Formats: sequence, C-alpha cells, structure tokens
Amino acid sequence: MANYFIGEIKPYIIVAKDYKGFQFRYKSATMKSYGRKIAVNKKDLQSIRKAMISDFDNNVTKIEVALFNDVSKLALEKRLNAVGRKVNGIRQRSYDNDERHLRLHLNPFYKGMSIKDITTGKVNEFIDDSADKDLSAKTIRHCVQSLSMVMKFAVDQGYISRNPCNSDDRKEIKGTVIERGGYSHDHVLKLIQAEKTLYLDTFIMFSAFTGISANELQGLQWKDINFTKSEVTIKRNVYRYDTQELKNNFRERVLGLPSQVMTLLKKWKLNSMCDFWVFPNSNGKKPFEQNAMRKLISTVCKRAGVPDYGIGGFRKYYNTSMIGEVPDHIRKARMGHSKNSKTAEVHYTVIDLEQARSPVQAEKLMQRLLG
Repeated sequence: MANYFIGEIKPYIIVAKDYKGFQFRYKSATMKSYGRKIAVNKKDLQSIRKAMISDFDNNVTKIEVALFNDVSKLALEKRLNAVGRKVNGIRQRSYDNDERHLRLHLNPFYKGMSIKDITTGKVNEFIDDSADKDLSAKTIRHCVQSLSMVMKFAVDQGYISRNPCNSDDRKEIKGTVIERGGYSHDHVLKLIQAEKTLYLDTFIMFSAFTGISANELQGLQWKDINFTKSEVTIKRNVYRYDTQELKNNFRERVLGLPSQVMTLLKKWKLNSMCDFWVFPNSNGKKPFEQNAMRKLISTVCKRAGVPDYGIGGFRKYYNTSMIGEVPDHIRKARMGHSKNSKTAEVHYTVIDLEQARSPVQAEKLMQRLLG
C-alpha cells in the first residue's frame, strides 16, 4: 500500500482576491498535516502532480520547508547549465550577474527564510531595504530580476505556487532619470583638433564615425578590419577582459569606414606595439580597460574645452547625426539593434545589409564636420 496520498486536481477559487486556479492536496507518511499545490494553469499543475507521484513512488521526499538560500543555490546550478547553450541559452555575463546579486544582496536579506514565506510583501521589503542602503534603482531592478529567476525555478520545482515578483503586484522601482549626454558636432570637431596621441586620435575618430559601443571597441581585433574594402566587422565584445559572443545576431554587423578613419587606422597599425588588439591597454597585451580610457578621454575633453560624455558619448553622436540622413531601419541596423526594439531614440533596426554597411553618410558627416 502506498505510504502517501495525492488527491485529484480540483478548481481553486478565492473570490476576495479574484483568483481562479486549480489545486490538489497531498500528504506523505512523514507529514503531520496535508499540503496543497496551487497553480493557475491546470497543465502546469498536472506536471507537478505527476512529478510528485514519481518522487513518492521512488521514496524521494521533498523538503517541505525549503530555505531560500538552498533553493537559490539549486537555481544557480541550473542556470549555469544554460551558459553557452544554443537553445534557450544564456551568456556567462548573465550568470555572473545573478550569482553576484544573490551573494551580495538577496541571500543576506532572505537568510534563514523559507521559500514559501517570501510573499510580494517580502519582495517589497527587500526593495525598500535596498533603497535605504542607497542602492541605485538600476541595481535594485536587476536584483529583483535575479530574485524572480529563483522564484520561477521554485514554481517549476513545486516549492511554491506563484512567483511573488510579479511586476503587477510588487512596488514599482523608480529612480532619478539621468539623460545620457552625447557630443555635438562642435564638440567632436574640437576633440579632433585638440592635441593628443595617435592612439587617442584614432580611437576618437573611429568611435565617432562608427557608433559602436565601448564593449565592442574593446573586442576589436586587427583581423576585423578589411583594409581593402574599408570595412570593419563587429563580431565580439569584451567583459572583464574575457571576449564573448555578441548578445544577439543584430549586434554582429559590417560597417563601412570613412577614408580619413582608414588613413588613421593604417598609420596606427604601423605604430602600435600590438598586432592583435586594435585598441590595446598600456602594455599592449590586453584590450583597453574602460576606466583607463575614460580618464584619457576626460583629459582630452578638458583640453578641448568640451563636456565629458565618456566613451558612450561618441555612440550617441553618431546615432543622432544619422537621424534624417538614412532611413530609420538602416540607422538602427548600424547601431546593432532590432527594429522591434522599443527603447525610445536609442534602439535601432534591422536591415538592408548593403546599405547598412555603406560609409557614404559617415563620409559626408566627416566632410561636413571637417570642411
């Protein structure tokens, strides 16, 4: 005779909360009272019930009071298996971010707490506690995303019936809106004219007239530059000195390079101590470090008497300069974003590849700027 009980699936309705779903009751020989599994989707609950029967039949007893720290560890292990996977895979950076958010913020806050006791109210408490510690809105949002990842895993494994991180229920995370500035035509002209090394001259010209991101600039290798066709292929970026694949197929693209940028690249290649990275660090063995580059750019900005918008300011300059010069979907393709993207004026489109890689507009922009 079976040493457990698992009831049939029945409707589960809470009128006061306008909740409609399904449930089944269960009890093992080691349990003092009946437990209950709940889900909105009947098919999901059927899967949970089937897995539970299999567990009981094989004498596997699930921990009824699973702690958050233990479940988060299991969730991370499953997350790690998805790194680099071609189907439903994630990047190493995504895993590293989740691991850091859990280690530094979530596990300390929910230490010793049962996964079942983490309600939407407890999620809101974490948001308030993080805000009191002066964490940025961006960091808090990313932490809640990692928390949601753990909670989705817990739902899948039958520890809880619903994800308490649902954005419709929890507090909205708001921060101060900071406009990311970009250089103007006048700023770029002054930066080009300012006294600086050949290395920085090439970096600024290349950044301003290609619009590629800081991480993509770090990942540039000499083999990516086609000196015959005056083109650059963007195919990787750098994260903490490790090269990685681009996050989606829109980011991999070919861009035509204006003649003066090509002239500088040829000159820099002859003078560079590194035959691998286009823009190496000070010893020439690794790609440049962003903080070090920001300091160099800041020095040139002071010398030129222009605002310091960092490396990203060149990307925004290129993007805004292309508005009206090319069709929107071509501009967006050059920036490496999907045309379905909805982030206001900084998300870009997909493509007529030949038009997207044409250097004509960048060449015109440079000629108009330099005269």
